Amino acid sequence: MARVLGRYVGTWSIWRSDTGRWYATRLTRALTRDQLDANLSMTVHADDAEALDELLTEQERLASAAPA
Repeated sequence: MARVLGRYVGTWSIWRSDTGRWYATRLTRALTRDQLDANLSMTVHADDAEALDELLTEQERLASAAPA
């Protein structure tokens, strides 16, 4: 958990729900239509911290290639 939190400080708000699922929401303004079309998400969720880390890594990769 600490590793995941540390990697995304300032870019994602990360928390664990009462049901045990992990969530992350971008700390940026709303995404543009082009960014959404490029499969960027404002909020992602996963069953565990490792899976969430994988989703966030993919989101960061997509963001680097997506239009601003």
